[in-house]
Amino acid sequence: MITIGFRRDTGEWVCKERKGLYRFGNGQLAFAASLPDLTFAVRTKGRRVGPLVGILVSESSIPALLSRKKRWLETVIRSIHADGGIAIVSAATSIGEKTVSGYVFVPSLERFVEALTPLPDVVYNRIKSWKEEQTEPFQTAVARLAAHNIPLVNRSFFRKSDVYDALRTDRRLWPYLLPTALVDKVDDVRAWLDQYGCIYVKQDNGSRGSGLFRLTALPGAAVVCESPRSQKRLESLDELAPLVQSCRYIVQAAADADTWNGCRYDLRVLAHWQHDRYTITGIGVRLARTQSVTTHVFHGGTVLPYTEVKERIDEQELEQLIALSGKRLSERFGFVGEFSADIGVSRERQLYIYEINAKPMVFDEPEIEMHRLRRLNQLFAELAHLAP
Repeated sequence: MITIGFRRDTGEWVCKERKGLYRFGNGQLAFAASLPDLTFAVRTKGRRVGPLVGILVSESSIPALLSRKKRWLETVIRSIHADGGIAIVSAATSIGEKTVSGYVFVPSLERFVEALTPLPDVVYNRIKSWKEEQTEPFQTAVARLAAHNIPLVNRSFFRKSDVYDALRTDRRLWPYLLPTALVDKVDDVRAWLDQYGCIYVKQDNGSRGSGLFRLTALPGAAVVCESPRSQKRLESLDELAPLVQSCRYIVQAAADADTWNGCRYDLRVLAHWQHDRYTITGIGVRLARTQSVTTHVFHGGTVLPYTEVKERIDEQELEQLIALSGKRLSERFGFVGEFSADIGVSRERQLYIYEINAKPMVFDEPEIEMHRLRRLNQLFAELAHLAP
């Protein structure tokens, strides 16, 4: 480890080492006889220091970050610093041709300060909406990073239909995929319900159970329609026509889900890239309320210790499923680096992929989050060629 400093007046990063220049991100440290007041302890490997990790956030997130309300993000940043790296947080508009203008957390001051750094070794994308990723500033930032071969972790949000199409390209994944398709009119939904009797309808860009409902056919044309917050009987599916046409929806056949004490459960699997493959970082379990549509805690689901269902899960098979899925996702979306998967378990112990999510939310299990921080640091170091 060596100590480097940042000169606020000139925007220069310096060190006192006379043995030669150190690479810092896509730039170099300058020599200084003395260090300025803002200093950081960083690890070295060869003639490199860091890694310098860029964290890309929405412009609207910056005020919350500076007022210390982005606690999870701050935890990630502190972990990067504790491991000998430096994080520079910025919006897409602040990524220039050769530099990044943003904010670094100074442990000695316990606050963020404005800073300028060279382009980083790796960038962690935490932009909060799919729509923002379609904007010109974001696309320009991505192009600038690509021009310098800078890895981008979590390149983009996933559409459910795109995930399904990506996974379908691998025959080995077919047994784990529930029949899924895009729909744009209520007659498409009717055809699926006639075929399967019970189906889920989901917004293609939805998350945390938003825009989700379950349809169960009744004798005649009537249907039971259940959402996370309500349940009602529809005399005809035509009542759903305005909703289905309002945005992109997919339909998915319902699985014969396994239960724990009479309630459905599924697995929340967190995965990261490590040593040329995707491996499991942690496994959580979410338990639905009786007859509930979703297991999401946001909609009333509860956290169940994994030990309660561990014996029902073939973990070797699950590891293989995650490795194959991650490989196909990176082929489709560009390098992913981190994702979470909602995995169903049938009564016959068959595993099913319900959804795969980019930019995983915070897990309720502290041990999973601790392991996540370690894996992120390993990932950043590996991508920056600083891993031991």
